[in-house]
Parts: sequence; C-alpha cells; structure tokens
Amino acid sequence: MNSDFFQITVALAVILISALVGGRLATLCRIPRVTGYLLAGLLVGPSFAELSGLPQLVSRYALDELSIISDIALALILMNIGGQLRTENLRRWKHRIFLFSLSETLITGLLVGLSVFVVNFFLLQTTLSSLTLLQTSSFFAVFTGIIAIATAPAATLMVIREYEAEGPVTSTLLTLVGLNNLISAFAFAIATQLLISPSGNLATLGYQLSMPLVLGGAFGFGVSIWAQRLELSSEHKILLLGSVTTVVALSRAIGLEPLLSCMALGIVLANSSPRWHRLVKSLNEIDYPLYVVFFVLAGANLHIATLSHIGLLGVAYILARTVGKLVGGWCGAKLGHFGGRERSWIGMSLLAQAGMAIGLAATLKNLWPEGGALIQTVILGSVVIFELIGPLAVRHGLIRAGEVPILSVLRKRAPQGTMEGLHSVVHHFRTSLGLPAGHKVADPGDILVRHVMRHNVETIHHGTNFQELLRVIAHSRYDRFPVIDDEHNFVGIINYTEIRNLLFDPSLSDLLVAKDLVSAVHHSIPPDTPLREALKTFRKKRNISYFPVIAPDNPKKLLGILSQNDVLSAFRRLDLGG
Repeated sequence: MNSDFFQITVALAVILISALVGGRLATLCRIPRVTGYLLAGLLVGPSFAELSGLPQLVSRYALDELSIISDIALALILMNIGGQLRTENLRRWKHRIFLFSLSETLITGLLVGLSVFVVNFFLLQTTLSSLTLLQTSSFFAVFTGIIAIATAPAATLMVIREYEAEGPVTSTLLTLVGLNNLISAFAFAIATQLLISPSGNLATLGYQLSMPLVLGGAFGFGVSIWAQRLELSSEHKILLLGSVTTVVALSRAIGLEPLLSCMALGIVLANSSPRWHRLVKSLNEIDYPLYVVFFVLAGANLHIATLSHIGLLGVAYILARTVGKLVGGWCGAKLGHFGGRERSWIGMSLLAQAGMAIGLAATLKNLWPEGGALIQTVILGSVVIFELIGPLAVRHGLIRAGEVPILSVLRKRAPQGTMEGLHSVVHHFRTSLGLPAGHKVADPGDILVRHVMRHNVETIHHGTNFQELLRVIAHSRYDRFPVIDDEHNFVGIINYTEIRNLLFDPSLSDLLVAKDLVSAVHHSIPPDTPLREALKTFRKKRNISYFPVIAPDNPKKLLGILSQNDVLSAFRRLDLGG
C-alpha cells in the first residue's frame, strides 16, 4: 500500500474517532460539541505533538491533503450564512440592521486599531525597513482593525444547530455574521489596494470586489432554475454540493476569494429560489460529518506555539476585540432600536473568530511579507483563544437570550451508562435470536413544558398600526401572534386565520391597530404541565401550531411559547415516544 495513502487514511480515522470522543466529553462538561471537536483536533495535531514530544497522530502532510474537506465545509457554511441575507429579513429590519452592523464593526475595528497603534508606537516601537514608526504603526492598526471585524460563521452556525436556538436574537446574529464578513472582506481588499499595492488601478480593485459577487451570483441564479426541475431530496444534495465545489474551484482558478463567492451564491440562491428552505433542509441531512471533520482539522491546524509569540500586540488585539464586540454589540443594538436581549447578548455571540481571519492574514502575508508575517502571528495566536472561547460565548448568549429550549441543554448526557449499554446490546442480540423483547420503562410525559418552551418570544405591541402588522405577518412563519400592552402584560393573540378577510380591505388600514384585532386566549398551557398533557392538547387542536405558556399565578404574564414541533422533537430526541 502506498505510504502516503496509508498516512491520509489513518489521519482521517483518527480525526473521526477523536471527534466522537471529543464531542461526548464536551457534552459531559456541558460545553458545545464544537469546542470538543476543536480540542480533539488540537490534541491529535502536529502542534501538540511537537510541544509534548509525543508521536504525531495526524501529520502536517495529512492536514494539507485533507484541506479540501475544510474548503468545501467552510464554503457550505458561508453559503448558509449568505442565505441569511434574504431581502425579506432585511426589509423586516429595514435600515436598523445596517445601523447595528456598521456601529458594531466600526467600534470593533477602531478600538482594535487604536490599541495596536498605541502599543506599537509608544511601547514596542517596531519599524519596518521601508516605513517610519508612524507608518508601521498605522499599517498594523489598519489591518488588525479590519481583520478583527470578521466573525467565525462556522462555530456560530454549529452552536445554533446543536442547541436548536431560534428567535429574534438568533436571526439577528446570523445576519450580522454575514454582514461582518462582507464588510471585513471588502475593507481588506480596499486597504491592500491602497496601502500595499498603491500602483494598482481602480479596475483591479473593482475586479477583486465585484467578480466574486458576479461568479457566486450567477451560479446562485442558475442553481435556482435547476432546482425547480428536481424533486428528490438526494438530487438537491448533489446539486448544492456540486455547485459549491465548482464555485470554489473556479474562484481559486481565476484568483478570487472563494468564501466571498460562496456567500454571494447563498445570497442570490436564497432570494431567487422558491425552494431555498427545501434545499437547505436536504443539505442539513448530510453536512454534519463534513463540519465535524472541518472543526477537528481546524483544531489540528491551530499553532499553540504562536501563543508565546504574540506578545503585547496579541494581548492588545485580544482584549480590544473582546471589548469592541461587547460594546459595539450594545451600541449597535441601541442605535438600531433593537430590544434589550439583543443589546445584552449579541456582542458576546460575535466573539468567535477563525477561518475568515486566518485567510485574510495569510493573504496579507503573501502581499506584504515583511509586515504581514508579524500580523499573521498575532492573528493565529489570537484565533487559538477566540476559537476555544467563541462557541462558549455563543452558547451562553443564546441561552441567556431565552432562545434555547432548556431541554436542549439538560439532555447533554449519554442515554445509558456503560454497563447499562452492555446490557441493552446483549438484550437486543438475545431478542434477535428469537427471545421476547423487553419493555421501556421511561415515560416522556414526565418532561415539563418549561423544559421545552422557548422563552424569548417575538411579541406585537397593542398599538402597532395595521400596515406594520401586515409587515410582521409577511415575514413570520407563524399564524398566531402574542400581543402585549405598555406594561408588557399579555393581552391576547392575533390569529391570522380570523383576520385574513380584513387584509384585503384598504379602507380599514388607517383605522386599525393591533389591539382591535386581539382575540381572547381560550387555550394556554402552564409551565409545569407534563408533555403528555400538552401533546393531548395539540392533538385536540390540530389547527393550532403553538400555545402561549402563561404564569399560573398571573394570567397576564407571558412566559414563552410551546410549539407542536418542539414537543414532537423532544419525544424523538429522547427516543421515548413512538
């Protein structure tokens, strides 16, 4: 057998097994699986082996050969993130989301840039051969500030999927991640053209900025048309994987940034294809193993040694970026008139940083070897920190925002112990030989509504005018909307099926507000209701997609919502319901 092939095969086996172990250990420690995958990769990678003197389980050669998996996985993630920039989402927030993004990115970039400038100009006084101290410090400040804006889409998306987060904070977060990376990529291209290659012309800059959008957009539109002719889920999977792989290959062939092209693919595809949600659902059935390998490879590629080389510049970068994201998130949400939950938790959820930042730093090193090498060292060292704490920050922010069902946090343990698992295997094997099967004793009905419901509920103020109400309905996947008054008391539900005949009478639009359309709540669920009772209620009321969860001691206090999908999902996850 060819030794290179054997080396790659062993490396892939080690990556998959270590991912399984790392993921399970992460759940025992109540941390995101993503962090477990990254730590597993770090421990089996060459960086840890070199520091510890242990044999390499995964060599640098194998990492290079398997990088194609990382490229495809990251491209799929960027396509998904691009899909969050749908016009229906952007119209929903209007200019507010752009105020949010611009405020957060400006504060982060300026704070990081200023910190790096001060440290280098007054403390380190590092100068490059062709630049003065002022110029060197300014260049360092510009590029580190721009790279600091980028947020890791992969870690953010994976934590959201793992914990089944859903709600206004989650939607806002994913949109901001997409806008952050777009702003960072565009600002980087402009800065390199003006500072590193000042002899270049505007045509070159325009090519670097526009061609990824043209290439990705053209493929996105083409995929939208082709998808209309496909009905099978398997064909949807092949179409998306083939399209993303082709875009990556073409981008690299003509010298474009493939991640930007894939984001453009997602933006155009999501906005042009009536089947976008079906396409993503089909892809979600097979993409998880790719993402797992991506994160283990990312951990294996982390350079632990760079932590000792980042020095004061690295410390300044890490501290300033952390403060910038937290303060920028709060200020951006405030200026954009978002709610208190967005102000409190969005900034924390934007801390993760990896692929985009590493790619920009590597590009800078190629374009500007003398200064880019130092900046790359700072970025690689900081990525070790942000890649490990980022998923934890995303998890904490989404849980505190009330958009993660408590059951998604509580169930992070193995369903059976080792001996119990051995007993089950023996019992199943005995049953397969013809002996009678045993019986399950666990009862899913004992789970309480409070462990499944979603706490952060998107409500409608009772004074909302009719046109604004129509906009909310148009951008929501629900057909019932909780209404609150000025004191945040729950006053009732607006049921779309009851008011839809009014939607076509323009003469009423100036007269109606939300409170005129409120229906009394005939069916609500207390938080301590067992799921068996909740499921019976859903079966009786098959036309209702969710029920409000009301405090038993205060009928005006809305605690959350319980959707039928969440109840059924709880039964499936625990493998306790038929």
